[in-house]
This record gives sequence, structure tokens and C-alpha cells, in this order.
Amino acid sequence: MKRTILLLTPLLFSAACSVTSPSDLVTSSSDPKEGVGPVIAHYTLTAEDGNAPPCCAIDSAGVRITVVGGALTFHGPAGYRDTVFTPAGPMSRACVHGVPNGAIVNGHTYTVTLTDGTRYLLLPCDRGAYALIVIRRLDHEGGSSTTDSIVVSSGTFSAKPDTIDLVDSRNPRSFTASVTAPTVLVTGPTHQYRFDPGN
Repeated sequence: MKRTILLLTPLLFSAACSVTSPSDLVTSSSDPKEGVGPVIAHYTLTAEDGNAPPCCAIDSAGVRITVVGGALTFHGPAGYRDTVFTPAGPMSRACVHGVPNGAIVNGHTYTVTLTDGTRYLLLPCDRGAYALIVIRRLDHEGGSSTTDSIVVSSGTFSAKPDTIDLVDSRNPRSFTASVTAPTVLVTGPTHQYRFDPGN
């Protein structure tokens, strides 16, 4: 008989600091009753189009733009329409998961390893908001440099083991994600971004 242990994600996954304002993530497709909650998972950009940052420099009107970093951040729901009462208190059903008995959960990489060695990615909540941000260095003529960050994509997500569906707020079909635990590969209209668990 297969037993399941309860995984209370707030106890195992800490809410890290956000790199963007949660108000930037609210979209027309998110449930207004739930809103944007705390950061549940944070990934660091490790490659754009197969190149590790700093990379991918382009020149535009006297400015050389170089990708120097980035992040993929997932937020859980702030409120919830489906309250579940747990030993840790009430929370959204989206943030309560069961894993098979004997499984090992890595709270840093969000990877579940089963007793047979099979691994899969399990985000702490199975729905919420996300933001994909790229940090750029702008080298201006004359030698001065500045950095900025741009939100490449934001919207809502839904997740199942080893699957993340992204719904961009501007163009719902423009960004897709593929997962090979613990790496998330996001493909957009012009670039492909690789993310690995952040610090």
C-alpha cells in the first residue's frame, strides 16, 4: 500500500526577496480573489540562447547592450479560494502537496527524488504569478556604463510535476517552459533562456 506524506511548502520553502514589485505581476488573467503572494521559487539566468552571461551584446544607437544576468521568479497566491486547514494553519490548496513515502524533497532546487532515483521538479505552489527579468549593462559612447533590468515576460503560471505552463499577460502563447529538474528552459518569440535554482 502506497502511503503519502504531507508536504507543507511554507515550512520547506522560504519566501525570498522579490526582484520586482508584485503589482507588476498582476494580470487580467489572474484571479482577483487570490492576488499575488510571496515569492515561492527564484531561479537565476544561466544562459541566453545557449550563452552564459555576460553575453549576447548588441549595438543600438551608440549603446552596446550586454546581458549580465536575470531571474525567473514565481509567486504563490496571496489569498485563496480553496482554503485547506493544515497543522501549520490555513493555506491555499495550491501550496499543499503530497509526495510518496520515502521521497526526498530538496527545498533549494524544488526537486523531489523518489526511492527508485527518479527526480522531478515540484514548485511549492501549483499556480500563481511569475516574472522573467533580464539585467543588462549599457556601455555608452564615451566610456560610461549603466545597468537596467527589463521585464521580458510576466503573467500567471500553473504547474504539475516537471511541467510549468506560462501565460504571458501581453501575449498568452508567446512564452513556453520546459523542465528537466532542476532546470527551467523558457522559450520566447526571439530568445531562449535557461534558469537554474537561485541562491
